[in-house]
Amino acid sequence: MLFSVIIPTYNRATILPETLRSVQAQTFRDFEVLVIDDGSTDATGEMVKKLNDPLISYHYKKNEERAIARNYGADLATGDYLIFLDSDDRMAPDHLN
Repeated sequence: MLFSVIIPTYNRATILPETLRSVQAQTFRDFEVLVIDDGSTDATGEMVKKLNDPLISYHYKKNEERAIARNYGADLATGDYLIFLDSDDRMAPDHLN
């Protein structure tokens, strides 16, 4: 059972690492993370790429708005279940359990 965690983001390079760490800390390990960058002009892309985590994929798109970014992520997801997480949210370690 694969979860796809979709995180739309826009100019959140300073906040997003904490969100991603909370997902990386999940006790249930069958998941993928799709960071959908909705046209950021800060270092969001570089920050995600520096994590070098095979479970996290980064996808840049032109800025349209959060709902379109979520739908874009849903189209790319390969999981059985979709979870939408805002880029300033945190997951408890057992959330996916």
